[in-house]
Order: sequence, then structure tokens, then C-alpha cells
Amino acid sequence: MLPAMSSGTYERLTSSAAGMAFKKLLRQLTPDVTTRLQRTIRAARRTWLEPVTPILSYEQLLWHPPPRRHREWPLVAGTATQKLVAHLTDEDLAVMLSRLNAEDAAYWERVDDAAQPVLALHYCVHYQVPGVFERTGLSSAQPPAGVGVTPHVSLAAGGAFYYADVVADALAAVGEDIAQKIRVLDFGCSDGRVVRALAAAYPNVGWDACDPDQATVIWAAATLHGIRFFTSSIEPPLPVPGGRYDYVYAIGIWTQYSEPAALRWLGEMRRIVRIGGHLLLTAHGYRSLEMHAGGWGGWPPELVADTAARLYADGYKFVGGYGKQLSLQLATRDWGEAFFTPEWLCDHACPEWALVEYTPGYIENNHDLYVLERRA
Repeated sequence: MLPAMSSGTYERLTSSAAGMAFKKLLRQLTPDVTTRLQRTIRAARRTWLEPVTPILSYEQLLWHPPPRRHREWPLVAGTATQKLVAHLTDEDLAVMLSRLNAEDAAYWERVDDAAQPVLALHYCVHYQVPGVFERTGLSSAQPPAGVGVTPHVSLAAGGAFYYADVVADALAAVGEDIAQKIRVLDFGCSDGRVVRALAAAYPNVGWDACDPDQATVIWAAATLHGIRFFTSSIEPPLPVPGGRYDYVYAIGIWTQYSEPAALRWLGEMRRIVRIGGHLLLTAHGYRSLEMHAGGWGGWPPELVADTAARLYADGYKFVGGYGKQLSLQLATRDWGEAFFTPEWLCDHACPEWALVEYTPGYIENNHDLYVLERRA
């Protein structure tokens, strides 16, 4: 068992005389040998952030599982998008088309009719078609460089309509209308790219949004209107009373939690969601693991095999690195890459919650989609 490494230990080791000499040696090796050594070092560093678990033998690892059934999830304009597009006129679309650059015009021609309403909203905002902001409630405001996650491109202008549709349509799938909700929370909102689209589509709902990134929250609160933004801690509780929310959604949040953190925050969701209310969360599952193993993620085979085996045996796997690149600078003992199965979630959430909707790989053919209903 490896001893616990305190914060900054690795940096002190690698900046020592011995560490500097080792780095110099690495630069003298062949690229192939250097790559293998660096991969081994990074894997060792990740283990400092991961929980201690029994070591699996080579034979126990799932090295070559067969491909899972592939499903296509084409881009289709959903409920939120359709409500906003209803405010556009034929004249708006004509002006929009006249302003498109060559790249955006070519993309418009390539997509099918089901996806064009989503593009129409992005393009009308990006090209600032007159009257659209007033009629839709959308805004062209973009966070400055280094703040939030929204890229400064035409396909991100106005907000994340795709994810707004996910949030609204997932609730509709369980027989609930988001327009009838009193108070909804975007948990882990970043720069507000999802909640800004939802607030425009459903202005009569009370929208709250929180994130630990204070600079991002400050920008969003000063820029995006009709939404109550607040900074949240990395540990519960949230600064809100119990039972405040009819609906909470968390996109790409439980994809990063260690198992203890995932359970702590599930407990907090139970406190803040009223009985009969709902929680939407997305998660990495087996489909996400396939993405990480393939050309998109490029994870090493031994990490993929270990993750698959842990999912099969335990239902949960936390990898000590953030994002598909497994960044160690952004990772902590509670924030990295997390994978879990629906069985794990039911074991730990029920009977206080009921799992009322589960669709594997629904989010961009990657994240699994879960909707839970608060029961007790």
C-alpha cells in the first residue's frame, strides 16, 4: 500500500536535485522509451488520488470485452428549442442566412431539418439578427477568456440549447412539465450556458444556479438576468433551505466525483429536493468507457481493463485524473474521472429516491442519463 502523499509532495520531489537529474535523463532517452516511462509515472501519480482497493490480478482484468450495442443519438430540436424558435420569423431566418460565413453556411446545408432549429438559434444570436434578442429573451453575452467553459464560436452563441432540451425533455419523459415548476437549480452551472437557455424558454420558472468557481459565478450573475446565481462550496451543504427545489439537474458533475463525494452530494440533493421532486444527473458508464478506450479518449489498455473490471465487480470506479486527458493539475482526491453503473446508483439511492428514467449513452453517445424522483 502506498503512503498518503500530501499536497505539493510530488512537486517538491521533482524539483529536487535528484528529480531534476531524472528529468534530464528522460530527455536523453528515445521517444518511445520516454513515452512509456512518462505513462508509468503519470499512472503512479494518479494512484495517490484514488482510493485504496484490492489489487486485481492480470487474469481478473477485463482486457477484451466485446463492443456494446451502438446507438445513434442524432441532434434533434427538443422542447426548449422549439419554444424559442417559435419566436423567430421567416424574415429573421432570411437575414440570418444572408449573414452566414462560408463555414457556417456549409454546415447549415449539411444538417437535416430536425437539427436546423438548434442552429437557427445559435446563428441568429451570433449574427445578431435584429429583434431576436427582444423576442426570445436570449443574449449574445460571452464570458471573457479564462472564465467558464463556453467557447467563442457561433455554435455556442446564446447558450447550450442541446442541453436545455435534455433537461426539459427528460422531465417530460416522466410525465412532468418543466414550465409548471416553481424553483429549479442548475447544480454545477459553470458560466450558465444551460440555465440561460432554459430561463429564456421558461421565464416564469424560478431559476437558481450554483458553481464553486467564484469568478465564473460573478460574471454570470452580473451578465445573465432572470437567474439567481450563487457560489457553492466543494462540500455540502448548499446555502439553501431544505425542500427548496422541484427539480435539480447536474450535467457532467457526477461524472467526476469520487465515490464518497458522490454519496455525500446525493445526500445533499435529498435534502434540497422536495418530496415528489426530481433530480437529473449524467454519468459515465460502460458506453463512456468505450469512448475513453477508443480514438476519442485514447486511454491506455491497462486503465481501460481495470476500469471495466471495477465496474463489473464494484459498480464504481474513480480514476485520479480530470478529463479524458487525466489532468493531474485539475484533479483532487474527490474530483477526477468517475464511472458507475445503474445498479450502484439504485443500491445507494433507493428507496429514498426512485429511478424513473435511465438511458445509457444518451448524452452525445457518451454520458448515461438518469432521472430520480424523491420519495422520502
